[in-house]
Amino acid sequence: MRQLLSLAKVIGFTVLKLPLIMIVLALWLALGDSVSRHGFGDLWSILIAALAVTGLIAIAIRLIRKRQKPFGDASFASALAIERAGLRWHGRILGLKNRRFIRFDRPGHLLTFAPTRSGKGVGVVIPNLLDHPGSVVVTDIKGENYRITANHRRKLGPVWAFAPFDDDIESACFNPLDFIRTGTDYDVDDARLIAEMIVAPVYKEPDHWEREARALVMGLLLFIATDLPQGRRNLRELRSLLMRDREGFQATLQAMAESKHPVVARTARGFSQKEDKERSAVVSTAQGNTEAFDSPQISAITSKSTFRLKDLKDQVASLYLIVPPEYVASYQPFLRLVVGLACAAMTRNRRLPRHQVLFLLDELPALGNMTPIENGIGYLAGYGVSLWLFVQDLDQLQQTYRKWRSMIANCAVRQAFNVQDPETAKLLSEMLGQRTVKTRSTGKSGRFAWLGLPSGVNENEGETGRPLLAPDEIMRLPDETLLLFTQGCRPILGRKVKYFEDRRFKRKATKWKMGEEEKRQDDIIAELLKYEI
Repeated sequence: MRQLLSLAKVIGFTVLKLPLIMIVLALWLALGDSVSRHGFGDLWSILIAALAVTGLIAIAIRLIRKRQKPFGDASFASALAIERAGLRWHGRILGLKNRRFIRFDRPGHLLTFAPTRSGKGVGVVIPNLLDHPGSVVVTDIKGENYRITANHRRKLGPVWAFAPFDDDIESACFNPLDFIRTGTDYDVDDARLIAEMIVAPVYKEPDHWEREARALVMGLLLFIATDLPQGRRNLRELRSLLMRDREGFQATLQAMAESKHPVVARTARGFSQKEDKERSAVVSTAQGNTEAFDSPQISAITSKSTFRLKDLKDQVASLYLIVPPEYVASYQPFLRLVVGLACAAMTRNRRLPRHQVLFLLDELPALGNMTPIENGIGYLAGYGVSLWLFVQDLDQLQQTYRKWRSMIANCAVRQAFNVQDPETAKLLSEMLGQRTVKTRSTGKSGRFAWLGLPSGVNENEGETGRPLLAPDEIMRLPDETLLLFTQGCRPILGRKVKYFEDRRFKRKATKWKMGEEEKRQDDIIAELLKYEI
């Protein structure tokens, strides 16, 4: 009988979670006739056969349970799965898997979670500027991206750089008031959009003064665009009108009230009806949001236009926005204005470009809330535009955009590396999903003592779920590792790209000068890692 019990345990009766003695007794009763007719010799053969069949059934049950994975079957995509998902051959460069590029070539937007000095420039921005065949708009802190990639991009088409504070770069010019289609039914909406970029909405607590300041700025913009001579149609004039003394500003309102444009006249009349205290608060709010236009450098590059934003879609062109990191906060309205109007310009022409227009928006929250981005992320892909948004962590996005959940959901690709924020790591862990893992517990049992069998150790197996990667595991990932989430593919655990390690990129990248000293490629890399934000 001991041999029979040992054989049963080996074959797999314990998998069925039934007491072995009960199974043996059941077989004994079922085969009682065979014992009486053929003796115990045949009984052994029948028992062994029955045990073998039962063991096979137990194995089948285990396989079925294995396939079910009731708590989830999350896993990372294999190289073959990445290949089958079409993430290898063309499109924006996301990372590396088995020393081959992971790419994304479908319509859609991208979102990257990465803190400061984590390699965004050398691993994401520069490789894509050197590789993307279509137009690009890039926020370029300190101008390293421009200096490394501009020569290559000039081979594709015109290159424009807004660099008001860099004496080594000839800055392009763009007058935002040229965006207003005067004399059409669209002029009010165009002026309102510019006003929203100048006086950005703060979604946390709707502010009466900001709302009224936007209305005032919109009216002034329309007045400047439709009633003043060409030489005064610029943002410097907007700032000048807002900074006039009480009598001077009252004269401006009187001139606006006499305008032939109904919205201009209505704005002036409505503002004149406000109490002095409210008028003062509204004007003060508008003044605070236009301080950037006092800068002689900003005034110079916004007084005329040397290109049209629509050219980004009509041809292959490159637009770099270069502002030193110490000036980003001060000149936020200027950066926000150019990026927001560039996005809006893409929807004026429904024709799809041959290659997508790629917006590489590093440090997106630093630009403040932009309606064309927040709303446009749901429809811009249909106009041939791909937004690549870079944020340091989840909190930055939440503090800037009311629709942050929708923005994440509407991004076809989500990328993350060097994550150190617990909330961001928690979100990524939830996105990775759960996998089913086996659990085993042991305990002493004396349930067979009444049959004369000794008590022993009872082993129980179960299943539970655990994250594919827990938040703390995500924050401990190696520096070279990145996470990718793309539509139609399991999460990808890949490696970061370094453009200076790939001869295809090194061949396209160029050396650049800073003052009188020519910088070598190694110095460029050191600068990027030192200053990147």
